[in-house]
Amino acid sequence: MRAFSFRRACALSASLIAIAVLPASAAATSTKSEIDAAVTKAVTYVRAPQDPTSGGILDFGGDWAVTALAAAGVDASTVKVGAGPSLQDWALAEYGSADWGDEPPSFNATDYERAILLTHDAGLDPARLSAASNQPAQLAGRWNPAAGSFGEPSTNSTVFGILALRTTPLPAWALAPAIEFLRRNQHDDGGWWFPAAPTPADRAQPSEEDMTGAAIAALCEAGVPAYDPDVVAALGFLQSRLVDTTGGIEYHWGGTNVDVNAWVLSGLNACGIDPQSPAWTTADGKTPVDFLLSLQVPSGPEAGGFGYEDASSAGLYGTQDALRALAGAGFSADPVSLRPVPTVSPAAAVSHLLAIELAPGNVRICKVTAAVGATLPVVLAEAEAGSHPAGCVTSFTVAGGKLTSLDGVEPEGEDEAWLARLDRGAQAVAGEQPVGFGDLIALRLGAVGGAGGGSGPQGPAGPAGPQGPAGAQGPAGAAGAQGPAGTAGPKGETGAQGPAGAEGAAGPQGKQGKRGPRGKAARNAELSCRSKHRGRGKAKVRCQVRR
Repeated sequence: MRAFSFRRACALSASLIAIAVLPASAAATSTKSEIDAAVTKAVTYVRAPQDPTSGGILDFGGDWAVTALAAAGVDASTVKVGAGPSLQDWALAEYGSADWGDEPPSFNATDYERAILLTHDAGLDPARLSAASNQPAQLAGRWNPAAGSFGEPSTNSTVFGILALRTTPLPAWALAPAIEFLRRNQHDDGGWWFPAAPTPADRAQPSEEDMTGAAIAALCEAGVPAYDPDVVAALGFLQSRLVDTTGGIEYHWGGTNVDVNAWVLSGLNACGIDPQSPAWTTADGKTPVDFLLSLQVPSGPEAGGFGYEDASSAGLYGTQDALRALAGAGFSADPVSLRPVPTVSPAAAVSHLLAIELAPGNVRICKVTAAVGATLPVVLAEAEAGSHPAGCVTSFTVAGGKLTSLDGVEPEGEDEAWLARLDRGAQAVAGEQPVGFGDLIALRLGAVGGAGGGSGPQGPAGPAGPQGPAGAQGPAGAAGAQGPAGTAGPKGETGAQGPAGAEGAAGPQGKQGKRGPRGKAARNAELSCRSKHRGRGKAKVRCQVRR
């Protein structure tokens, strides 16, 4: 069991006290009409650089504009220049190609996470972009079972892995190891930093405000409540970074800026926290919303866009971050409409995300490929022969048309069985179910017919009493006895968490270089560097790979 630290206990107590003494509501410093007007102007700015040939918004940060427009209620299928292809068309062409379905998955985990979020928000099904492209399955192929992370152990890749998979039919139980990974890597100040923090010395380092905003979004999207001690500690850290005069969140590595504040605001949105409540209003009456609005360029060719640190000039990357946050979204939003999935050949080999819970917290996630319509045992046989990562299915048995054993785990009694859920369908006893194009497969032990036994049968009604003399009514018959209640199904044991993988030492960090040419199929990561000057002219440079 994870220790409940004194720091978190104090943070939780302080939060509860603050809630108790604050008024039930407070007047927002920025009105809804002001926010709505800012969103409308930002939408116009974001749409302006759309390429009429491809339909994409190709400037730096333009791919993420898909999520920002969805948050503002804009349908990607209608975002086009004249009769050219739409933004939705661009997303399908970009991520539905065979390059995005390579075997084994070779892109960075964050590439697949971006593909999931963007295609989902564009109104596409990330698991059914084409017969060759199932992005949730590709991300599953980058699962790191030893660390409980996606790709190399990283806070960034795990945060956005959770956010991406919460848009899919993946059950919440499958994300338990990733949630535990985030909890283990929380810093002493309550926040998170970009890489993993495996040692006490690493956890003592200052956190990043933007990554902390994304981390609480991931926790809350995965079902962790905002009053969870780890979330409360993170909120306390972010509140400590508020600047009284502006309401902005100060970035540890230099000033207050649009991206940090937008990410924090999106984190608050995901957790259902009002960013203009008293807890987020400074002594000068300012909030993070006020700060973001102050960065919007009021007029001129860049009107509606948001500047990085002031409103003198605008940038697309910062504008899409601000737009999504001010529109009230986390890091993705439900699309306005859905595009029909393509038709594939019945003989086509397609990929699936397979998730298996051997016991609560003991989860396996992998990518498996099988023919469209193959039965569940055939798919499991394909996973046993070769999955990514390997070892997802080590053995299984089927008897009487039912899955009776998986990876050496069997039901403990007749009232328990292996249960299967395909995509968003109903859960049923795992057997010979055909697995359709792009179906997500979730397998776990459970009680037959539900979580426990049902009610016993109703007892028979008693006979009517005899008619009394002279018309008197006889006594009423006795009520029948209530049938016995069904027994609850047994609960599986908790599996042991595998050890976290060791992290190599960080190399020296260089100065920020010029942005290189755009890589094929979005393989290139985005590098962000910040320089903070110390005394006597010394400078400390910090570089990070973003999303």
